Amino acid sequence: MKILSCLFLSCCLLQSNSFIEKIIDDFRSNSKYLALNIKANNYNGIAIIENDNLCIYYQITHNGNKQEYKSFVRDILAKKSYLDIGNESMEKWGFIKVKESKKIKTKLKRGLANFIKIYFNEDLTEKGNTNEEEKAFIIKILFDNMRSCYIDDETGLLILNKA
Repeated sequence: MKILSCLFLSCCLLQSNSFIEKIIDDFRSNSKYLALNIKANNYNGIAIIENDNLCIYYQITHNGNKQEYKSFVRDILAKKSYLDIGNESMEKWGFIKVKESKKIKTKLKRGLANFIKIYFNEDLTEKGNTNEEEKAFIIKILFDNMRSCYIDDETGLLILNKA
């Protein structure tokens, strides 16, 4: 029984690591979103940010390269710690505050597959029936459920990556 438990846990960790690696290897201008805890002078909580924006933030504020950046992000996410941006402007770097929504949380209770059907078309493009605040919370929920997404540079719609 212990062997099965260890195998299951290892598979989950491997899947989680693979999910994070796919995101932190995406440096396109409209890259995939990450959700992480941040600490700022005017906000403490969860924020979403595109991977390329977070990498630029890291390179400029920490004078690091992409490999150091990846290690930095892995460490924050693995330890479930926070990124302290001090008095830096969240908006300047592309951080978006995440505000919970009871309405959206209720829809998640029906399961992730149903949740996705509510907000995304069959081609995995956003239906466009949410405001920016709701969209940020949806991105965070998807990230928590190991589903990545990005903003399409032509339409401005959220695109859900295939599982």
